[in-house]
Amino acid sequence: MISEQALQDFMTIWREEKGEEISREEALEEATALLTIMNVTYRPIRKEWLQEYLEKHPEDRNDYDPKHEPTEQTK
Repeated sequence: MISEQALQDFMTIWREEKGEEISREEALEEATALLTIMNVTYRPIRKEWLQEYLEKHPEDRNDYDPKHEPTEQTK
């Protein structure tokens, strides 16, 4: 279930991004579809998986670790 505040926020974002109004019913359908897609596709990455990836791809370390100082290899 989507809260009334979340639905109003969705409608505001829709208007700002698309430049058009959306009905409450349409917003509910679109927001529900978006949440369904996010629920199916989004999975948090485990720290171990990220570490394994970064060990294999050090060139990407700067994108994932803001504390990492670039080296000649990762610049």
